[in-house]
This record gives sequence, C-alpha cells and structure tokens, in this order.
Amino acid sequence: MDGLDEQRLLGAAAVHLGVHAPLEPEFVPAWRALLQALRDEAELSQVGAWRASARLMSALGQRASLRALEAETPELREHPLEDPIFITGLPHAATRLLHNLLARAPGLWAPRLWELQAPIPPARIDERWIDRQIRATEAMLEQLEPPDSAAAPELRRVHSHRATDPDACSWLFRNNFSSLAHALHWHVPGYVAFMREAELGAAYRDHRRWLRVLVWRHRHDDLAGPRVVLEDPWHMGQLDALFQVYPNAKVIQVHCDPLEAVPALARACWALQRIDGRRPRAHDAIGRYCVELLDASLRANAVARQRLGSARIIDVSDRAVLEDPLAVVRTLGRRLQFPVTEPALRQASRWLLDNRFRARAQAGRLEEFGLDRRALELRFAPHQLRFAI
Repeated sequence: MDGLDEQRLLGAAAVHLGVHAPLEPEFVPAWRALLQALRDEAELSQVGAWRASARLMSALGQRASLRALEAETPELREHPLEDPIFITGLPHAATRLLHNLLARAPGLWAPRLWELQAPIPPARIDERWIDRQIRATEAMLEQLEPPDSAAAPELRRVHSHRATDPDACSWLFRNNFSSLAHALHWHVPGYVAFMREAELGAAYRDHRRWLRVLVWRHRHDDLAGPRVVLEDPWHMGQLDALFQVYPNAKVIQVHCDPLEAVPALARACWALQRIDGRRPRAHDAIGRYCVELLDASLRANAVARQRLGSARIIDVSDRAVLEDPLAVVRTLGRRLQFPVTEPALRQASRWLLDNRFRARAQAGRLEEFGLDRRALELRFAPHQLRFAI
C-alpha cells in the first residue's frame, strides 16, 4: 500500500500544490488514523487503494484552494451565517427527505451535491463552469454505481443521489478527514474508534470556513447570505462541537427505530465497500461493525443532550415526516421562524411526487447480517423509550 504512505502523499501534495505544509497540524491525527485504517483494515484492491489515495490528495488540494481564497478575500472569515439549521438522525431516518423539503422554503438554502464537491469557485462563475462541475459530480456518482458491478442494483437503492440535489455536509468534513462517512465507504474500525474519542471543535471550525465560501457565492446585493439548512447523520454524535462553533444553530433530530437503521446501514456499507475492497466482506462482520457505529453515536448524543438541554434541539418523528411531510414543514416553519408559503408547498409537493421513492434506503433484515433482534432490543431500549419509538 505504498500509495497510502503518509510522507509520500504529503510530499507529492507539497510539490504539486507548491506549498510547504499541505495539511494543518490540527488535522494530522485524523489523517493518520484514516490512513492507518485504510492500510491495515480496509483490505483495498489495487484500484481501490489508488482511488482512496486520489480522494485524499483531492482533499489536500481543496484545502490549499481554501487557504488561497481566504487570503485573497479576507472578508470571508467575517461573513455572517444566520442561525443555520442542522438536520440529523440515524442513517435510516427521513433526514434526507426533510432536508430536500426545507430547501424549498423561501429564505432557506441548502448546498447542492455539485457545490459540496466543488466549494471553491473561480474568480468568475458562469454557466459553463457550473455545467462542468455538475458533469464531474455525475461522473463521480457513476463511479459509485458501475454498471458492471455485482453490487450495482444495491448501490442504486442505497446511494441514489443527483448532482443537483441538496446533499449531506459530510462532504465538507471529508476535506479535514473527520467524517464517519469514510466508515461507510471503507471498512475502517480503527478510524471509527479514533473518531469516537476525538474532539472535533477544529473540524467544525473548518466546516464553518467551507460553509462561508458556499454562502458567499449565494449572497444578495446587500451581501447578506441565505439561511442555510444542512443535513448529516453524523452530527448526531457531535452536538457539543456543533454548538460550540455554531452557538445560534438549531438542530432538528429525526428519530427512527435503531432496529431498522442497523440493517439499512449494513446494506449500504456492504454495497459501498465492495467498490474499493478486494472481496465482499462477510455479512455478520458488517452487521457488528454497523451496530458499534450507531451505538457510539446514540450514546454520544444522549450525553450531549443531557448537558445541552432541549431548547436548541427539535425532535421529530420519522413516522410523522413520512406520513405527512408538509405538515411537519409547516410546524417547523412556525418554530424556526421561516416562511412556508403555498407556492413553496406546491414545489415541495412536486418534488415529493417525483422523488419520494428515493428518500430512504430499504431497511433489510437483521438476520441477514447475523444480528440477534432480542439482544439489539435490549441494547437500544433506553433510546427507544426516551423518544417513544
């Protein structure tokens, strides 16, 4: 795995980017934990290892571009972010559905997948540049769903995204190597253990830097930007760091049954990890891996919520979002003080008609991944009781 050697990658990035230090010291521990797990645990194929190193190099390049843009545009660091809204919840919860609906409310805005892939703009943004970024993102998605892959049908079910749709802001955390989204694409239990104990204040401060760039691109004539609505399941386990960096944020937590979330996540991991892996991983190993991943997030969430209280967190039932999503949007509009107009609801309704089947992955069965239902019921009982799931 020479292509995943730390010094080789950093040295190549320094030469290619013309910088002395391509990675800031605060992100080196996460970088090293991810690299070690990729080398020792992920069992990557030769092509998979090359793809992984290319993604890491791309993130280093994005970092260099961000530093250059901030140096050229010092006002970026002071650009306001008005009371951002974060949507989170277990991976199977209807967070993505709710995100797409709120993004259609007047005054709210969500970055699209192509923007998250290309957050640093050129000096002049035109339609041709946007079209190129959209095509590049579509090519990236096609790589995740190769037509000749045995996992292709499964991937289309669990990872059906569009370049022009809002998407999870874990894409921004990947640029500082501090996202559990890596744990879906690669089997990296050592990295998951590192992330479980990591203090992510620096990662969220870096997230704010990227977000300011995206909002800056959408600022109005008075230089005020839109109110941002973001979504990522992994915010659930990092509420302390989130509110430390975004003290005026509001968090919507969507609750679903962990016993449905575990096999849905396991199906996604099994399909995604086949892309870069040498061989499909055993279903029972994937099952145990996903239980630990979700259990750690739920435990961290419970501890943080006990400290933070409930004033800044709105709890929403997954069932309510699925059964009457527009009613949920109206309620959230009142609570979070954003307008919900009839044209916006009609637009959201049209999106629902076109896309509802894509809003969540199939749940799958616990037994498919060697998991004991009774044991998991006992393990997740405190969470289920607390939120009446």
